[in-house]
Amino acid sequence: MDKDFDNEEMSKPQVNEDFSNVIIVDNIPVIGMSRYERLCNVIRKIFGNFGTIIPEGLYLPCTEDGKTTTGFAFIEYETPEMAAHAAVQGNNKKLDNRHKMRVNIFTDFDKFAEMTEEYVLPEKEDYQSKTNLKSWLFDEDGRDQFVIRHSTETQVFWNDPFKKPQNDSRELQYGGEREKKQEKTWTDLVVEWSPEGSYLATYHMQGIVLWGGDDFEKIGRFGHPGVNVISFSPKERYLVTSNGVDKQNDDEPHAIIFWDVRNGKRLRGFDKGDSSSWPAFKWSHDDKYVARKGDDRVLIYETPTLLKLNNKSLKIPGVQDVAWSPTQNIISYWVPEHGNTPAKVALVEIPSRKLIREKHLYNVEDVKMHWQSKGQFLCVKITRRKTKKSVVNNFEIFRMDQKNIPVEVLEMDDMVTAFSWQPNGNRFALIHGARTAPTKKVSFYALTPKKLKRLTTLEDRVCNALFWSPTGNYIVLAGLGDLNGSLEFLETRKWNRTTPMLQDHFQCNEVEWDPSGRFLITAVTQPLNPTEPWRFAMENGYKLWSCTGKELASVKLDGCYQVSWRPRPKTLLSPETVQEIKDQLKIKYWKKFEQEDEEIRQSQMTGAAKEKQQMKTDWKSYRQAKEREYKEESKARRELRSIDLLSDDEDNYVEITVEEEEEIEVTEVEI
Repeated sequence: MDKDFDNEEMSKPQVNEDFSNVIIVDNIPVIGMSRYERLCNVIRKIFGNFGTIIPEGLYLPCTEDGKTTTGFAFIEYETPEMAAHAAVQGNNKKLDNRHKMRVNIFTDFDKFAEMTEEYVLPEKEDYQSKTNLKSWLFDEDGRDQFVIRHSTETQVFWNDPFKKPQNDSRELQYGGEREKKQEKTWTDLVVEWSPEGSYLATYHMQGIVLWGGDDFEKIGRFGHPGVNVISFSPKERYLVTSNGVDKQNDDEPHAIIFWDVRNGKRLRGFDKGDSSSWPAFKWSHDDKYVARKGDDRVLIYETPTLLKLNNKSLKIPGVQDVAWSPTQNIISYWVPEHGNTPAKVALVEIPSRKLIREKHLYNVEDVKMHWQSKGQFLCVKITRRKTKKSVVNNFEIFRMDQKNIPVEVLEMDDMVTAFSWQPNGNRFALIHGARTAPTKKVSFYALTPKKLKRLTTLEDRVCNALFWSPTGNYIVLAGLGDLNGSLEFLETRKWNRTTPMLQDHFQCNEVEWDPSGRFLITAVTQPLNPTEPWRFAMENGYKLWSCTGKELASVKLDGCYQVSWRPRPKTLLSPETVQEIKDQLKIKYWKKFEQEDEEIRQSQMTGAAKEKQQMKTDWKSYRQAKEREYKEESKARRELRSIDLLSDDEDNYVEITVEEEEEIEVTEVEI
């Protein structure tokens, strides 16, 4: 167990001396005690809209004789953030026509009381260096990192197949050495990267720890006993932890807790509810809202208070699933058929709750919603029962960037086993075919401005999963599970002009591209605590591949539980700048890259290969010297051949052949 959490210290009762979660409400009517309870109920209703008031958290003081109120009240919220929100929203709010309330945070009175009449210039604080959470992005070679969790080890490596091919194409950055010296375990379970790669989260029996910087320094701790799953908000501002157990003890009654990553403060706790999958809460792209599916409703909360938006739920009878657009504050949801009412898919804008598009569906058995990464398209995969033993799939594709959001329809008689959008593109791929067929078809489609176009269909493929590279230029057709790890690498820009690279990684169950799209890792991993001996433990490990399918490294590991690339934040460059760099790549940078690659190849050569390369270099030098010598003798050759010295054509001359006869010797022979 990690010693960062002291069980004995946590078990001691904690005295709360912080009143930052308490507000004072002034300018309340002075009334008699006959109307006291009624006034309390009105105040509780108003200020309950701004946060959760703890039980017995409202107190209206009375006069010494106990006959009337004093004109102010104390209200205690669950968190300081709720109190701060109430102080802003409740201030100057009318209680009636004659009373406009004034609201202050309790701790502000002490701060104002200690202020002096004379202004004192604040002292200049010395600069303190902070951990650079983006330091790995400054690597001169532009390398990416990945983490491996195996046996008792947790290690972060640089991926370096060019300079470190002899070292499994990697270089160790950090492997928990600091924790080992202190006899600590870096993580008790697995680890998890934040969405932009700023943090590495480790799991412990008492909670979560975040690490960052060059040496993976401790950034923050979040106490939540028994935590087993977490999720970050897209901008990494918030962390959600869950142990899946409601009211496990008096100290922690909530299964799900929201945290502020920057200051480590707990924001709010929630019950597990009927959440059957993780994440139970789904974030908007800008961290501003978080949504949760409830019974016949969708609950949307605002950050940082995590109060319900406008204190109301979005009532949707029968709602099955909800998903956010990756670029806009728009949610999509679907509702199944009920009686004579058809199923439907709908789009709602937040926070206005305006219904912007709705599509009715018939004979629906199941629906899956797939947003394109730019939010330009929403693909709704619809499963319909064809017969008792067969189903068919249709696709309804919403064009989000066009007026009135038109819908493209793709009907397929085959069963579809996988769907995947091209990252940041307008294409998608499908694996489809008969359920019992040993091989499948893979079809690629593109959404042009006016229609849906089929690009190509590949027949007889052994695959059940699709993995696009982050740039969308390559795709891997993978056969996971029972298909024994077959891998087919395809370049998507040249469907009919290139031969696919066929590879395999026996029993691989994980496939992941690096953020650059240049490398791919396939891995055979096992559960951390299997209930029975793992069947394929001997195959544990990973392989590193180039984007074209060349194997660069193969590493066997005992007890391999996890292999994961470190994500990168989105580029700050505009699309125009990115395209300009691509256009000038060969002109400005190619020669430099080739020179660096040649230096790397030279440094890695040994023995006969190095001797052969030296002979090749010597020959090039000899030839260049002879070419210079030939050029220097050009003038002499022209003079001998009587060629015009002003002419650039050295071969512009006339060759004259003169034959001369000469008697050398005469010999007489007698006959």
